Amino acid sequence: MPNPFLDMHARLSALEKRVAGMIRHAPVEEVNPAEGWVRFDLGEGDNGPLLSPKVLYAQIAGGLKAHTPPTKGQQMTIFAPGGDMRQAVALPMTWSDQNKSPSDKGDENVLTFGSVTVVLKGESVKVTVGGTSFEIYSDGIRATAADYQFD
Repeated sequence: MPNPFLDMHARLSALEKRVAGMIRHAPVEEVNPAEGWVRFDLGEGDNGPLLSPKVLYAQIAGGLKAHTPPTKGQQMTIFAPGGDMRQAVALPMTWSDQNKSPSDKGDENVLTFGSVTVVLKGESVKVTVGGTSFEIYSDGIRATAADYQFD
């Protein structure tokens, strides 16, 4: 005869496992920008690193579109509805020692990639590539290079 308490305990254990797997934070281990997926380092397994299955990563895809693939070591949040990693999506998380914020100011937005920096403020845009910059203000422009400046 089936024991309803054992059945309820088994169902509760399965539910706890699914809830525990719904949201987790982890560093990116592998990236495939062409297919739009990442794999995460979930810790050490019996035979070395334990990697997640392939998880699609979120992108901006409305009127404004951006191709910003994650990088190895980047912290992300894995959101898996119902705890099922096959339905998961990876969302950018936060700064880390490996990936620090490019600004600590509240009045500017800063984008960086390699030696390129773009700073957006309320009335100006500045693009810097290495030692060369181009600035647009509400009242003019400025171009600066190692051997040249134009105001």
